[in-house]
Amino acid sequence: MTPIVHYATLLKMTELINPAIIGVLTGLVSGCIPGIGNFASLIIIFPYLINLEPMQILILYVALTTISQYIGSIPAITFGIPGESSSVPAVIESRNLKTPQQVYQAIVGSAIGSTFGGIVVLGLTWLLLDYLIYTVHFFNTIMQFALYCIVLVAMVFIFKENRYWVNILLILLGFGLGLIGYEKWSSTKILTFDSYLLYQGLPLIVVVIVLLGIPEILKNYSTKLNYKNLDYTPSKINFNFLTSSWYSLVGFVGGLAPGLTTTMSSQLAWVDAKKRNKPPVERIVASETANNAGAFSQLLPLLLLGIPLVGSEALVLGLMEGKGFRLDTTTFRGSFIIVSVALVFINMIGLCLAWPLAKHIIKLFQLNLKLMYTIILIGFIAVIGWVGFLSYQTMYFILVAVCLLPLGYMLRKLDTMPLIFAFLVHDRMIDAGNRLISLYW
Repeated sequence: MTPIVHYATLLKMTELINPAIIGVLTGLVSGCIPGIGNFASLIIIFPYLINLEPMQILILYVALTTISQYIGSIPAITFGIPGESSSVPAVIESRNLKTPQQVYQAIVGSAIGSTFGGIVVLGLTWLLLDYLIYTVHFFNTIMQFALYCIVLVAMVFIFKENRYWVNILLILLGFGLGLIGYEKWSSTKILTFDSYLLYQGLPLIVVVIVLLGIPEILKNYSTKLNYKNLDYTPSKINFNFLTSSWYSLVGFVGGLAPGLTTTMSSQLAWVDAKKRNKPPVERIVASETANNAGAFSQLLPLLLLGIPLVGSEALVLGLMEGKGFRLDTTTFRGSFIIVSVALVFINMIGLCLAWPLAKHIIKLFQLNLKLMYTIILIGFIAVIGWVGFLSYQTMYFILVAVCLLPLGYMLRKLDTMPLIFAFLVHDRMIDAGNRLISLYW
């Protein structure tokens, strides 16, 4: 490789540093504040996101998801507060931690296990890289359409906060909202009311904020949390290489579950640890090791096939494709190398945040939660106005938001992710469906 190529590669990597730092900071927010997951965190920084290059968007997202897994375990273990849905096993087991020393061991063990799990699945993927690329030869339009259907069906049963029939209605509503505009396959106008602005469909950012972000904030706004001081002295930490390797593999497999990903990873590892009669600390470490392993494996379908398994990935994919970058086999190897290098450094940062700096991170949880939610709500409104301004459609964005706001308020007690996911992927499903019709009928 010539020095010029070396310099170009180095320059490209340095351009990813700032997005990675923003991703780490956003991951802190995502892991710290209950109800503010990765999806909502991306919306908060959306004005910054839309100005990034495709690979910068990807690295920011990787940093966000990885750090949120590390940080989410701290409130789960210490206070019994699920910073992330994948931390639910840690929340349950936190009730069984009897002494500050056990809390310390669970926090440190989870930090070390998370780093180990992330590195293990990274190495495993490197070894299987050629096989992964080869499997794409079996991926065709039928498989693509089937996978989208599987993800949507899985969502009906995954989001248990809603009844099954409610999830089905939310998915149909998401598809319906996505259909508004000019439909290119049939050359028809759907609910455009002869407005040229509606030809392009409803603005993604407005739909996501009003029908996901705002209901999520309203749902958690009245949450009352009683914080306590974390007082412990360092003690010996036991680390079992074989056990951690096993739970890393469990997490890797669980992370490939559509719609569940890291939640499935942590649940599988936790159930296995319970069956083996592991003590509470080891159960927590097992689940946290697995969910960080799953945080990486969930990226593989996105990088290799351009198939998102969760709503936040669908948003990232939409942003990258909007800038003319496709995630598929032609870009997979290059993307994977950059993501792998970034992940090594990001995991080291996560280890430091969740271990030596854990006492300082905990101080963040003593902030006024209602004040934080109010600031985020104001931020959501500002994002709508700002993105509308950049598109020279400020009034249109505001009008759409006002029209959707009553619906968002009505849905405030529900988990609206099925609606948002259906809205995000409806174009791809329609394209795949029409290709199937063209090919076989």
